[in-house]
Amino acid sequence: IEQLAAQAGREKPFVPENRPPYVYQVPLEFIPGVGKRAMDKLLARFGTEMQILHDAPITDIAETAGEAAAEVIAASRTGKLVLQAGGGGRYGRVAKP
Repeated sequence: IEQLAAQAGREKPFVPENRPPYVYQVPLEFIPGVGKRAMDKLLARFGTEMQILHDAPITDIAETAGEAAAEVIAASRTGKLVLQAGGGGRYGRVAKP
């Protein structure tokens, strides 16, 4: 994106003021510590994946799915999620905190 902006003669990308902020998110199935059973429990308690990823209290997530999963979800909310790059035919993945 930065290269395209530079080619267009801009030092910074143009973002209209009325554009909503970009929210980075990782599907629950890729969160370490969230397997099938934990996913089912989380969905039963909070309703939707978006509710879990964005709104459910971290303490409640920890009670339902464990501290490890709650830590990764909290990191994703604050932009501190660590991703391991893929390569050589392997996909990247979420690193455990």
